[in-house]
Amino acid sequence: MGHKHLREAVKELKKIRKWLEKLDLDDSAVEQIVSLLEAIADHGEDAERILRRILDEEQEQRDILEDERELLQAILTELRTGAPPAEDIGDELEDLIGERVEITVNFGPVSGTVIAVRNDYAVLEDALGRFVYIPFASIQAITRLEG
Repeated sequence: MGHKHLREAVKELKKIRKWLEKLDLDDSAVEQIVSLLEAIADHGEDAERILRRILDEEQEQRDILEDERELLQAILTELRTGAPPAEDIGDELEDLIGERVEITVNFGPVSGTVIAVRNDYAVLEDALGRFVYIPFASIQAITRLEG
């Protein structure tokens, strides 16, 4: 029973209680019926609280599933491309600014000194002094070179 329906049922039970009080019944019968209606109403409120808690827990589960879906999507992207997510690549390359590296991309290795790291690409200066722009999406591996 939905949240709205429970509230309507409680209202109806209150109307029935008032109606019963107007009937010409002996006091014990009215007390028994009223007691029964109150028990039903109390359980209705309990059921409404339980339903609310279930709905809250369901939303939490949806949020958890969405986080897991995003994580799995990142893992699948990494598996398909063989590269870590772009933010991990950017963080790793920022730590290597000024260092000589070899970056393996789709067409082969590129060597040089990391000069800059932007949102979705890195800039290397190769041995001939040329600037090489490497999109994160193309990076498969990064190796720090000695010397």
